[in-house]
Amino acid sequence: MLLAEGLIYDYPDLAIRLRVTSPGSQGVGGAVFSVKDSRNFYATVVDLATDTLEVIRVLDGKETMLVRTQVKRWAAEWHLLRVQHNTILSKEFIETVFDNQLAVSVQDKALGAGQIGLVTRGEAAISFDNFHAIPLYSQRPLSPPAAY
Repeated sequence: MLLAEGLIYDYPDLAIRLRVTSPGSQGVGGAVFSVKDSRNFYATVVDLATDTLEVIRVLDGKETMLVRTQVKRWAAEWHLLRVQHNTILSKEFIETVFDNQLAVSVQDKALGAGQIGLVTRGEAAISFDNFHAIPLYSQRPLSPPAAY
C-alpha cells in the first residue's frame, strides 16, 4: 500500500491508469481510500489476468468482499480505473468505472474520511500512471468564518 501523505478526503474521486508490466504475472492492483491505518480501509482492485474487479472493506484487519464482477477491458495496454466514494440523501456508496464502463455500485458506510493511495496484492508486476484525486463533497468550510 502506498499512501498520498496529507491527503485526507471524505468523498474522493480517484482515477488511475494501470497496466501489467510482465505478461502472465498473478496479482491485483488498484486504489485504496478511507484509509485510517493498515487495518481499516476500502480498496478497489482489478485482476487483469482474470478480468475481475473487487471492492473490498478491511475493518479491524478483517477483509470483506463487498462485490466482485467480471469486467470488459480495452484492447489497449493501459487501462483506466476510476473510483468514487459518494453520498446522496444520507446513503453512502462506492461506484467503480473500469475502461469507461460502470462496473459496480455498492452501498457501504462503515468508514468515513481517510487517506488515499495505491495498492497491489500478490506477485503483481503492475505499473501505475496519472493518479488523479479530487474531493467530491465535503462539509468542511472553504474559508474561515468572517472576523466580525
